[in-house]
Amino acid sequence: MTSSWLDDPVLSIAPVVVLTAAFLGALGIFAIRTALRGRTTNARAEKLGGSVLLSKFIIEFGLWATSPVVRAGVRFRIHPDAFTWASLVLNLLAALLLARGHFGPGGWALVLGSFCDAIDGAVARARGLSSDAGEVLDAAIDRWAEMAVFFGIAWYYRELWWGFFLAAAACAGAVMVSYSRAKAEIFGVDAKGGLMQRHERGAWLCIAAVFSGIWEAWRPSTGFAHHGLVLFALAAIALFANWTGWYRTAYTRRELRRR
Repeated sequence: MTSSWLDDPVLSIAPVVVLTAAFLGALGIFAIRTALRGRTTNARAEKLGGSVLLSKFIIEFGLWATSPVVRAGVRFRIHPDAFTWASLVLNLLAALLLARGHFGPGGWALVLGSFCDAIDGAVARARGLSSDAGEVLDAAIDRWAEMAVFFGIAWYYRELWWGFFLAAAACAGAVMVSYSRAKAEIFGVDAKGGLMQRHERGAWLCIAAVFSGIWEAWRPSTGFAHHGLVLFALAAIALFANWTGWYRTAYTRRELRRR
């Protein structure tokens, strides 16, 4: 990869230092608040649930941390679809940057895209604009955005066959996690078990891309940069997401046979 201003260590490392400090500070405040007041029930957190890949406490923290932006969206009457479309644009930008090997800036674009994706539904509910039509748009945008990111990563690894395979397998697993549940719901089956759901995949990819970009800026590779953290995240997503797709499919078949 040829060097460019996007690979400037300052551009990659400075945001990490600032945002990591802000994240840890906010997490500390939330932990103290929870210890003093106790854990509050959050319908969205209950729906998403926690897992070994992403704890429920972190989900509750994320919802709490984004609540000021949700309130601002309500106050300024920003339509939730605006956040949905912003999520797509940012994920497409992330896909382009990742395809070109700019994992630091691409990771931050992915973080911002995931942030917009996380608050569009909250703004819709707070403004009383939740609808089936909005959910359809959100689901479609989520699929396009996520596939674009995996395609971008696959393009980067196009000359590393097993890296390309991991990106393709992770993309297939991501699609099957959503498809298997949607197919089950058509028949009235609630197949929501498993791992590597949308928010978990997003968290793993964001962390891997950002910190892999930082590591590469700090310790540049001689030749092709493998970005080991990203490969590890892809392997985990490919394994758990495809297993979840199969698990939900098998569960749906058992329930239908039982009927």
